[in-house]
Amino acid sequence: MKATLHKILLLFGAVNLYTGSFVAIAQKSPGIPMPSGPIDLSKTSNLVIFIIIPAIILIVWLIYRKRIKKIKEEKREFFKKKNDSENS
Repeated sequence: MKATLHKILLLFGAVNLYTGSFVAIAQKSPGIPMPSGPIDLSKTSNLVIFIIIPAIILIVWLIYRKRIKKIKEEKREFFKKKNDSENS
């Protein structure tokens, strides 16, 4: 059983490695210019793409995470009160 599972995992890894290399080659676009140096933040478009949008995403994620924690805590308190009232 263990040897069979090991063979299956080895085969899966080999197939994944083989097909993964084709995916990496397929993503390289020959006609598109690639940046070769540091990002110029004096351009408004670069500033928006690399600073402002990630900052907004981070702030929204932190607010969302805080809200989820608050909702979970409220549920815990509700069920704790409900459980205490049933046991009393």
